[in-house]
Amino acid sequence: MKRLTVFFALFLAAVIILADLGMLRRPLYLVTRIPYGDKFLHFILIGTLTYLVTSSLVQALPNRDPKLLALLSGLFLALIFTLEEISQGPIPGRDASLKDLLANYAGITFFGFFSWLSNRRRIS
Repeated sequence: MKRLTVFFALFLAAVIILADLGMLRRPLYLVTRIPYGDKFLHFILIGTLTYLVTSSLVQALPNRDPKLLALLSGLFLALIFTLEEISQGPIPGRDASLKDLLANYAGITFFGFFSWLSNRRRIS
């Protein structure tokens, strides 16, 4: 699980960097043509990262409270992606969006809760 988490985090970081450099304009344009496509991608990508990070933490730290680990990882990821969204403001071709940020938060909340539930059963 840890390797998958690292791989997915690196993949997501690469997507963000390529988008910031303007190298994903065509694919991102196509995604925005689908109603709520961009928001759905934020929800799924950030949510998947949340699930992987939370699951990895719960499995790596079995003596810790899974609920606390889920909460802390969710708060940490919310902070990281809030800063990432704000940082898009000054980048040409990118725009900071409250709706994108809310989609990130929804993904963090939903997938964080799902990770806590699935790992809670496995550990108990």
